[in-house]
Amino acid sequence: MMFPRDSIVVGITCALLLVSAQTLPVVSAADDTTAPDITAVEVVEVTENSIKVKWQTDEDSDSLINYGLKEDYGIVRVPVPDKKAHEIILEGLDPGRKYHFRVVSADEAGNQGISADYQVQTKGDPSSTGSGQASSQDTTTTSQTTEQAIEAIKQESSPQKLQEILNEVVKAINGITEDLAIVGPPTVIAEATTARVLWVTDREADSSVDFSSATDYTEDRYRYSQVATGAPTKDHEVELIGLEPFTDYHFKVKSKDAFGIIGQSRDYTFKTKATLPQIRNLRVLKVEENAATLAWDTTVPAKALVEYQNLTTGEQSSVGRPTLAATHQLRIDGLSLGVRYLAYVIAESAGGDRIKSNPITFVTAKDTAPPIISNVTNESTLFPGSEARIQTIISWVTDEPTYCVLSYREGLSLGTDPIVLEPEDKSFTERHVEVIIEFAPATVYKFSLVCNDESKNTATSEDFVLFTPAKEKNIIDLIIENFQGTFGWVKNIGV
Repeated sequence: MMFPRDSIVVGITCALLLVSAQTLPVVSAADDTTAPDITAVEVVEVTENSIKVKWQTDEDSDSLINYGLKEDYGIVRVPVPDKKAHEIILEGLDPGRKYHFRVVSADEAGNQGISADYQVQTKGDPSSTGSGQASSQDTTTTSQTTEQAIEAIKQESSPQKLQEILNEVVKAINGITEDLAIVGPPTVIAEATTARVLWVTDREADSSVDFSSATDYTEDRYRYSQVATGAPTKDHEVELIGLEPFTDYHFKVKSKDAFGIIGQSRDYTFKTKATLPQIRNLRVLKVEENAATLAWDTTVPAKALVEYQNLTTGEQSSVGRPTLAATHQLRIDGLSLGVRYLAYVIAESAGGDRIKSNPITFVTAKDTAPPIISNVTNESTLFPGSEARIQTIISWVTDEPTYCVLSYREGLSLGTDPIVLEPEDKSFTERHVEVIIEFAPATVYKFSLVCNDESKNTATSEDFVLFTPAKEKNIIDLIIENFQGTFGWVKNIGV
């Protein structure tokens, strides 16, 4: 038997009412917000007039099937949420017809799981539907209708209209009565700048993908479209190019068959991979009695990790830094004197992709190399008042723990003895800061650094020059300076 459209509408209405009822809050399970996971959907028995469907859920839930000749489903439901293994028989179907169906299960809290769309064809010959023998009146009516259709075709002169009629006739002969179906969700294989999108249709059709980055996407509106140039197929593949690394994208797949029937998926998302970093200029910067410092660069900002092994004992360990950077330097502590070590550098991109360097070896030895002083900066701040005060902060970094002394002199000449600042904290460290409040405004100072490591190796920096800011002048100062420039006698006025 055929399903009248009114009955399908009633079925949809019932389904909507049931869904609405199932989403009402349930006091006894208020904390449950997870829908049942539907798996193992299987058609286990097909006859001319019935279909038996089984499926599984991961928690106790009810059983419901939406079905119909198209995707405007009817409904059969077992409303008690008391099982994980489900089975429903759809009866009263027409023989030899292809039916759509999807299974639905809701748990006690009303959380509803819905499967993908499936299709199954009943057994038998569709021509056996109905009373079997057409009446003479039906035969006459059919003959008259056919003659009218032929006459209408003869009167039609538009090639486009005739092609549409031909398409409809071919569709009727081939029994194509349903929309083009996208079978299951598409598959995405994403790289940093490309992505392969694969999907399946129930009959041969062309292939296209609409897509946008998440920042460009608005509901069902996509910025780009990519089309495959191959022949119509059931197994579709489109490669998206020119994508941005480590970026979220929205997309949907579309296919159109030879009769112009279009099938399209809902909106899906994927994320491209981050650009894989490349490790360059790996080197041993310094070797000490119980430590070694490695340095390297990466082509994109990456996290740093060093894995190293004592080649005498076989003991392995690692040290790392979780911040993203393109220039890296790591000090390995706790090593043994006079031992050969094997080390690898691992760079991890923002997306979690990793690349490993070639091995590098070194032998610990007595430290005879002086520390390396770098990143020397200074910043002076003027604090206004009746007596202007200057605060200068000088900072620098060493490649190993050191104890440093800063010395400075006013002006650029070497005629005066430098003033040496002994820091209160005499511990060894890699990051150093000195705060000076003795500087005068609008003055040039020269300073240098002397740093000693724990092995008493000494490094002396170059001379650095800084300028302190000038004192801001008030309105009276500016007026007097103006008069001094015009009238010499003003200089005799006491202020």
